[in-house]
Amino acid sequence: MLVTGAASGIGRRTAERLLAEGALVHGADLTPIASEGVIAHKLDVTSEADWQALAQNIASQHGRLDGLVNAAGVIRMGTTAETTIEDFRLVMAVNVEGTFLGCKHAMRMMQGQGTGSIVNISSTAGLCGSPGAAAYTASKGAVRLLTKTTALEAIALPSRIRVNSVHPALTNTPMADSIVDQLGGSDEIRQALSGLMPSGRLAEPDEIASGILFLLSDEASYMNGSELVIDNGFTAQ
Repeated sequence: MLVTGAASGIGRRTAERLLAEGALVHGADLTPIASEGVIAHKLDVTSEADWQALAQNIASQHGRLDGLVNAAGVIRMGTTAETTIEDFRLVMAVNVEGTFLGCKHAMRMMQGQGTGSIVNISSTAGLCGSPGAAAYTASKGAVRLLTKTTALEAIALPSRIRVNSVHPALTNTPMADSIVDQLGGSDEIRQALSGLMPSGRLAEPDEIASGILFLLSDEASYMNGSELVIDNGFTAQ
């Protein structure tokens, strides 16, 4: 199994949960990975050369890749009118190009074995508008449809490769901290974000990781091109 963004947040918790289930877990990130037992790799998800090197490394060591979780992501807050082109390109590069490159190189490995599961982390912001997060919503909407296209391509091979997306609500991670900081950093802002949730609280990384592990498992064998929304009713409003 390979998890990007494995140094923190949803990616870190997913890697740790997979390890606890007995999986051999490769974790990739730009920052050091502290989870004991996870095989750490430095990866810039926007670099195809990095992806090629990582894929070759895993193939030479293990000969196959059974699962990929594209969890690396960034956010830059700002309305469409306010967002700089530099921030927009950064968010699209990490969230969209990084996910695309992960899918591309995982699919190439999985085609040879005929099986595998890819889980792309989108967001509730990929399902509905989120004023003040223009670049992020654009990127997560792109991840949603890239997932569906790649899933249909996998079915047409034919193969038993599955590609699905997970759509978390705002989760208690360093990304949530970054949002608070970008909006001013006050306790009032943090409380206001929690208040957007019907439950009055943010999701916890473990709650999102549970859904990811399900999609990676054979229990989700008939789910392909699907959207797993984990938001405690946020998009039901």
